[in-house]
Amino acid sequence: MNNEMNKNKELFDKVIKLERNKNNYFVNLSHELRTPLNVISSTQQLLLEFNKRKNGIERDRLDYHINVMRNNTKRLLNLINNIIDTSKVEHGNYHIDLRDEDIVYIVEEAALDMKDYIEANNIELIIDPHIEEKIIECDRREIERCIINLIDNARKFTPPGGKIEVKIYDLKEKIKITVRDTGSGIDVDNQKYIFDRFNQVIDHSSESKGESGLGLTITKHIIDMHNGEIFVESELNKGSTFTIILPVKVNKI
Repeated sequence: MNNEMNKNKELFDKVIKLERNKNNYFVNLSHELRTPLNVISSTQQLLLEFNKRKNGIERDRLDYHINVMRNNTKRLLNLINNIIDTSKVEHGNYHIDLRDEDIVYIVEEAALDMKDYIEANNIELIIDPHIEEKIIECDRREIERCIINLIDNARKFTPPGGKIEVKIYDLKEKIKITVRDTGSGIDVDNQKYIFDRFNQVIDHSSESKGESGLGLTITKHIIDMHNGEIFVESELNKGSTFTIILPVKVNKI
């Protein structure tokens, strides 16, 4: 009888924990949705007020506010795409297009596309490949997406004056990509949950960081589909290093 009661209690505790984790995920997701919507709404109201004035609004200032709205619209679209794509992966409906590509060029270009955006936040972005070229079998668009997700994740948790480094290493039959930051770091107990959207620890500052965990979740799915691996090493208040290992040739199962 006692054994049966203990089993039931363990099952009940697991159900409660799962529900709590799901609630945490949806709270963070709600914050991430609300932030760009608030920015778009407030910018729209500001433009309407400027438009009521006799002299209207200067062209440069109008361009600036339109750009703010555009960036936050892209952020919303990216979030929605992550939600849709994560669902596709979990139901086996997500596919990658494998081709021979220069992984060094892919990583460098993806990082360079983020450089102005990162440095606008007063964060230094260093791109330091240890090889000049390496042809591997991969889906270029999806690997670019992974690099952008990791750099943007690093940006969210790195304070002004910090640094993000992107490096690539040749491991012969594999390649290694690292994204290291000097941000706030991740507690050891939470590192094992970092790629699980329903186990993301609730973060009350996520509204400003924009972190629901979906970017990391879809990144892991994509790397798994390439028969690769991804993991994190981190220390609180010292930063994190995300590492991707990809095979030169993907052996389809």
